[in-house]
Amino acid sequence: MVLWKADLDNSSIHLAVEASCGGTSLGIQMARQVIDAGGRVLWASPELPNPTRFSQIFTGMDLTASSRFHATNLVGNVDKAFESLANSARILPNVQLVVVDDYAPKSGPFPKDVISAVNDLIKDTEWTTILISKGGVSMSGEPLVARANKKLQTDSVWLLTRPSSDSKRRLWLNEKYIDLQLKESGFHN
Repeated sequence: MVLWKADLDNSSIHLAVEASCGGTSLGIQMARQVIDAGGRVLWASPELPNPTRFSQIFTGMDLTASSRFHATNLVGNVDKAFESLANSARILPNVQLVVVDDYAPKSGPFPKDVISAVNDLIKDTEWTTILISKGGVSMSGEPLVARANKKLQTDSVWLLTRPSSDSKRRLWLNEKYIDLQLKESGFHN
């Protein structure tokens, strides 16, 4: 098995995840992929990623390369926080990935101010944006529902599910899926 690599093409991706299936880990892995290729990453979340998980995925990376990972807390006024994130992405050199993790409530509808702030962030960008949030339960047979899917103006919707209780995961990329295995070093296929 090899470490899975995402096709990052300056698009915006709404990643809806089942609880505790590795959404943040997938974001960290994509960040590592970008930094390994010489790019810069901005990470925004109410809390920083788990330091143990972060160090497992970033293990072996040159210290100077890891300095191209910039984390910020999403706290306070949502509009201002997302505006600041967008400004940072435009000012810093070579930003290729912006990850916004856990930016919405874990259940229920997304607040209007969050939807507006996300849509403002992803319009006219020159980087890939990954928006990670908890998915909802499907009532019509889909593996998971991407909440606010019709309101967020993303280019694509991905779903990360846990089909069994072991380390296997399924990443739905629009209508197709990839079976992955979550290990300490990240997702492998």
